[in-house]
Amino acid sequence: MKTIISAHLVFQVFLSFCLVHAQNPGDVVFDGIKVHTINISLNQQNYWDSLLYYYYQGDEQYIVATVTLNGLTLDSVGVRLKGNSSFSHPNNKKSIRLGFGEYRDEQRWDGLKGIHLNNCYGDPTFMREKIHLDFCKLAGVSAPRANFANVYLNDTLFAFYSLIEHVDKRFLESHYGDDGGDLFKAVDAFEGIQAASDFRWFTSVPDSYYTRYEMKTDGSTTAWPKLVNLLDNINNNPNVLATFPSIINLAALYKGIGTDILFANLDSYNNSGRNFYFYFNPITSKMEWIVWDVGLNFGCYGGGVSNFENLSLTYLLSSTYRPLIGKIFGNTSLKNDYLNTVCQLFNLHFTSAKLFSKIDSVSNIIRPYVYADSRKQYTNNQFEINIFSDMAISGVAGTSRIPGLKSFINSRIASIQTQLTNLGINCDFVIQPGDVVINEFMAQNDSIPDPSNEFDDWIELYNNTDQSINLSGLYLTDDASNITKWQFPANTVVDPHSFIIVWADEDSGQTGLHTNFKLSANGEFLRFSKTDQSVLDSISFGPQTSNLSMSRIPNGTGNFIQTQPTINAVNIANTSFGDIVINEFMALNTLIPDPNGEYED
Repeated sequence: MKTIISAHLVFQVFLSFCLVHAQNPGDVVFDGIKVHTINISLNQQNYWDSLLYYYYQGDEQYIVATVTLNGLTLDSVGVRLKGNSSFSHPNNKKSIRLGFGEYRDEQRWDGLKGIHLNNCYGDPTFMREKIHLDFCKLAGVSAPRANFANVYLNDTLFAFYSLIEHVDKRFLESHYGDDGGDLFKAVDAFEGIQAASDFRWFTSVPDSYYTRYEMKTDGSTTAWPKLVNLLDNINNNPNVLATFPSIINLAALYKGIGTDILFANLDSYNNSGRNFYFYFNPITSKMEWIVWDVGLNFGCYGGGVSNFENLSLTYLLSSTYRPLIGKIFGNTSLKNDYLNTVCQLFNLHFTSAKLFSKIDSVSNIIRPYVYADSRKQYTNNQFEINIFSDMAISGVAGTSRIPGLKSFINSRIASIQTQLTNLGINCDFVIQPGDVVINEFMAQNDSIPDPSNEFDDWIELYNNTDQSINLSGLYLTDDASNITKWQFPANTVVDPHSFIIVWADEDSGQTGLHTNFKLSANGEFLRFSKTDQSVLDSISFGPQTSNLSMSRIPNGTGNFIQTQPTINAVNIANTSFGDIVINEFMALNTLIPDPNGEYED
């Protein structure tokens, strides 16, 4: 028997499948906490000597290898050694760069053209990069992503590594929607503060800056003039308050610098003058800030500081030698904007509950791989100790101890709370109508299961803003006479431009958010309210159709129309019933041949 499905339904199922499965490069590789297996096969005689030779030449020269990643074999992959202080790892465990597209331009792994394998130098826990970069992802800070890899050389286990995303055109397209701008990377200078990528002004001649910044945009004729113009404005325009917002995405800069300060990551612009990218976004014509190389956070890099836990929220090596941030800290309005951004990051994300849970989850997964790494810098016992407590061992750049992850977090939280109070910073975000909206709901659901595999009513909220918003204490109700019928529990946070699902099913004991009311398929009232019971969003709706939802079109801002459901995804306008129809068919055809000359239905 033949089953006939409406063209409308086929179209909607196909479109929903495409939306669900669309992804950015690396979404599979960097999802969650994973340890990938990577086998690098190098057939050249004395290949290690070649890798060392090319490293010391300083030209980032690769040699060719066959690389197998979780069973997927790619040939003609570029391999080279990398690192600065990390290159001095005592057990010959060098950091590695893999270029999948180095010799085959279109070759990719999960859409990635290359990755970094970092050796976790100076980090007994192997987790500092992952914790910091996952924090960035959660808080909307522009930064690469991290996971882990067990690395083999010619089928023999070599060592356990942190696996880091590369900042390239794929990264730029994913983050900014346009990879056509000019990208710079801070140089890895060790000659002192005068050689760093410091954003100081020297001359209007571009070659004054060739040794201070690394241009990553091949063949660009606009990159250096843009940099000179940026430096001129930063240093020579006296109207900082008017100039900086017009040339810099300050929200992104505040988040990136603020996160480094929260984690006491001093091997960064504010101290060493290294380890960041910046991008001239062609859409906004502003500079974007990108965090990079955070493995010496939690106080692993000294930089002349000893008490990392009490590091000032406005710490800066020198306002003269670091004018980009020095000018911001020197302007009351911009400084307060920065402090309020840091306060938001701190209140929403830098909590012991969230960070301890992440540390426990990561450590439980990587522990056997750390133990099996015969080249690691520290012992198994030191791995365990440093998760909780300080180690009286010299770190990098003058440190006399390596702070424990959890002990650092507890002390850092107490210090930041005191600093914010002393600075008079109250960064409680006051939610306004339109910030978070009722975006979609379904009052007669037989197709989408909740986490307990039950088909219940659901409500989707969407955050229209660029910052995470805490919904704790806000209200949802289906009863105009009982505005406080259901209250969001503590620590309910919706991330920037993200969704959150509430199941309207009276099943409060189940996983997820569950209200104490259900929606009526015959039509009723739905309201979202502030803690003072003032309205944030509301809708009255009539009878509903089974397995269709009411959705805002355009997403987050438009009016409600009945559509195929797009739960936890951007709402899209569906083809209306009747727009596309089955217009004619023949079930017993002996008259009309198909393109192959056969008479089929």
